[in-house]
Amino acid sequence: MHRWGYAPSIARLADQLLEGPADPRRVREVVLHRDDVTVRDDFVCLRGREHLLERSRSRVSMNAALAAEAGGIARSYARDLIRACPLVESVALSGSLASGGFGPHDDIDFDLIVQSGTKYTSYLLAHLVGLRYAWRYRDRRLDELHHTPVLPKIACINVVWTEDQTKPFTRRDENMAFELLRCVPLFGIRTFLEAIQGNAWIGDYFPQTFERVWPEDAPQSPSLLGRVLAGVQRNPRMLRFVERMSRRIAWRMYRGVQASRRRNPAAVARMDFLRRAKYPYEVFQD
Repeated sequence: MHRWGYAPSIARLADQLLEGPADPRRVREVVLHRDDVTVRDDFVCLRGREHLLERSRSRVSMNAALAAEAGGIARSYARDLIRACPLVESVALSGSLASGGFGPHDDIDFDLIVQSGTKYTSYLLAHLVGLRYAWRYRDRRLDELHHTPVLPKIACINVVWTEDQTKPFTRRDENMAFELLRCVPLFGIRTFLEAIQGNAWIGDYFPQTFERVWPEDAPQSPSLLGRVLAGVQRNPRMLRFVERMSRRIAWRMYRGVQASRRRNPAAVARMDFLRRAKYPYEVFQD
């Protein structure tokens, strides 16, 4: 949790312990008597990380006020993406909104599972759909770590997993397990659950991942663009061509955003951290 820049409440720590959740009352009793842990206002951190406590408490407080609106934006965006791109099998919420620390200057993070061989087409369309929200919320100001030129990047695609990459994941460490634990699927819940259930190793770190349930998502009728893509999908040669073109376009967009942040040391450090944290699933790490 500290690696991602926050300190948890005792209740959240109890819920997300390695090897499974525990009674928050017991966790509170234990941490209060540890010399290597600091507890303040029911938030907890390792000694030396006290600077995270006040920021985390403030973020959780803001999250309570902002989560309903941000969650509505997230569900609306996910629904639009599913309707526009039949290649996307699952859209899951991740990042600060999923972990309960969303702030007014944060973007909204998503993890996608897409059909094999359609990674860049899906990634590009996810950004094109996001432009509608960037325009709608164009007056919103993101913090320096999330700033993009011209329009704010309201929806951020964290990672894109192709279906074959999930069967099973080649990466099987505690950070990968933690990312999957924090995900909240909004659409394509069955696909997301199949990906989890096909990776039994997650239970070695967070067995509670398998205990979560979500209501079934309602089927979405495709938009005009979605119907066009469904036609392309039936032509393997055309689909491969679209995928190649999408990669070229997406690469230029990606490089443009990266270049716009190079003068900001904090943003550069954050980008480097995210590349390591996402490896080998960061979008252009193939």
